[in-house]
Amino acid sequence: MAANDIHLNVSALQTVLIISRDAEMVSLWEDFFSQKSYRIISEATTASGLQSALAIAPALILIDFTTSDKSTREQLEICRGLRLTTNGTLVLLAPQSDKTEAVEFYRVGVDEYIPTPISPMALLIKCMTWLARQDWIVPRRQNIEAFV
Repeated sequence: MAANDIHLNVSALQTVLIISRDAEMVSLWEDFFSQKSYRIISEATTASGLQSALAIAPALILIDFTTSDKSTREQLEICRGLRLTTNGTLVLLAPQSDKTEAVEFYRVGVDEYIPTPISPMALLIKCMTWLARQDWIVPRRQNIEAFV
């Protein structure tokens, strides 16, 4: 059958947006994601990251606040803005803090709050898991119809 001969590489269709000021880590993440056939776009500032998110609607946004000089309130607003721009997954890297701060990030729409330090390979696996989930779950803000 012809249908069995088609092998679709889903990862080749997904875009990952990386927002980080840490050029060394961005380079490492770009290498890891590109080896897995994801399209990568990286931005050094949150403002350009928001513009890119609006333009490309990435499947996953990885935002790194470990080197950020912004207050928690500003970081929450950035995450809220990113959540409004896309239905993609929002993964946040931030210095380890108290649990109440993590809860606030989840409330504004962060899908995963990852305290640093974390192994780059562990981060890649977490991100790939989120990307794989998008294939089998109902996307956010999509109406679900149930027939009784």
